[in-house]
Amino acid sequence: MQRTIRKLFVLALVLSQCLSLTACGNAMDDEHYLDEVVGDDWRVTGVVRDSGIITRSGEDIDVLVCIHAEDAAFYYDSEDQVLFDFVEYPTAIQGNPWESYQSIDFADRNDDGNSDVAMVFDENGNVTRMVWFWDADTEGFVFQSEEN
Repeated sequence: MQRTIRKLFVLALVLSQCLSLTACGNAMDDEHYLDEVVGDDWRVTGVVRDSGIITRSGEDIDVLVCIHAEDAAFYYDSEDQVLFDFVEYPTAIQGNPWESYQSIDFADRNDDGNSDVAMVFDENGNVTRMVWFWDADTEGFVFQSEEN
């Protein structure tokens, strides 16, 4: 009888140790992965507001759009954050540019074969449309006040 009690006691002790080790598991690892951005890819951090395709010299380039108070930046759609181009607003966006931003369009407005930029913002009911044409000579977008 004592032998049976001893065997049951040892069995209970072994089971309790196994359960305690199982409970420890990967708790720290699980918490670590919750905070980690997959591959440290900047595109999933919440800074990208829109996307589009810019045509330059016959080549289509996928871009991601980041909106700021004084400009909009266009980045290559890649894991690394690499600037492709940008436009500067003629006047800064009042209030929150992220919320007032409505749309962007990369259509070729002047038929030169390159994408131009048209952006629409709605600041408290005041809709603003801004247009920039691509200028091959300066290799940049030039604001077009008469197009707005």
